[in-house]
Amino acid sequence: MRREKETLFMHFRPEERIVVERALDWAWKVAHQHQTVLTNFLDPRERDIVNMVVRRQPDLNVWSDGGHADAERRRVFIAPGYVVEDPEMFGLTYLRIEANRGKKLEHPDVLGALLGLGIKREKLGDILPHDTGCDLVAASELEGLLLVQVGQIGREHVNIRTIARDELAHPSQKKRVHAVTVASLRIDAVLAEGFRISRSKVAQLIKSGKCKANHKIVDQPDFTVAQGDLLSLRGFGRLYVESIGGNTKKGRIWLDLVEFA
Repeated sequence: MRREKETLFMHFRPEERIVVERALDWAWKVAHQHQTVLTNFLDPRERDIVNMVVRRQPDLNVWSDGGHADAERRRVFIAPGYVVEDPEMFGLTYLRIEANRGKKLEHPDVLGALLGLGIKREKLGDILPHDTGCDLVAASELEGLLLVQVGQIGREHVNIRTIARDELAHPSQKKRVHAVTVASLRIDAVLAEGFRISRSKVAQLIKSGKCKANHKIVDQPDFTVAQGDLLSLRGFGRLYVESIGGNTKKGRIWLDLVEFA
C-alpha cells in the first residue's frame, strides 16, 4: 500500500495528493472489506483522480451522480463488482429556493448564505439560478436542516421546498470547444490563449487572487495545468481542459479547451 501510494504521488500535484490518499483508502475498503463508499460532492478533477485510483483495483464499480446530466459537482459511489447501480444510492435531495419578490438568486449569494449556516461546501452540489430564485442539489442528510434554516439569501427573504429530480431547473450554458497551442502548461499561458488576452494581464489577475483551478484560488502564474482541470478567471469565464495532445513542429503543446460563457 505504501509503495503504491508513493508511486501514485509522483503523478499528482501536492495539493491533489490528499484526494489520492482518500481514494486509495476507499478502494482498499471496498476491495478487501467488501463495503460500499459514498463520497461527498467532488469537482471534475477530484472525480478524475478517484476514477484513476479506484480503477486500478479489479472488479470495482465507480458511479457518480449530481442530480442532472450536466452536473459539475457529483457524489461518487464505489462498490464491489456484484453491486448494481441504483439512483437512490447517491443520497441526493433537490430543493427550490424562491425569493418572495420573485427575483433571481445569484450563485455567490446562495453559497455564502448556506456556508454561513455552518454547512460544508462538500455537502452541496450544483446551485442552479433561475428567474424566480434557484434550485439546489444537496446531500440528503441536510434536507431537514435546510428546510428549517434557510429563510434569507442576502437581502432577499425566501421560501424553500423539496422538489422532484425532474423538476430541477437546467439553465442553458453556452460553451464552445476549441483547440489551441501553448508554449507551456503554465496557467498564465493557458488562460491567455483560452481567453485571447495578453499573458501579462492574466499574470496580474492571477497574482491579485482572481483565478481558480478546480475551485481553489491559484495566485502563482507558474501553476502547472493538467488534463481535467477546471480553470476560472474572474470577469472572463471558465475553461475546462478537455485534453492535452502532442507537440507542434515548433514545440508548442496542443490543448482542447471547453470555454463556458
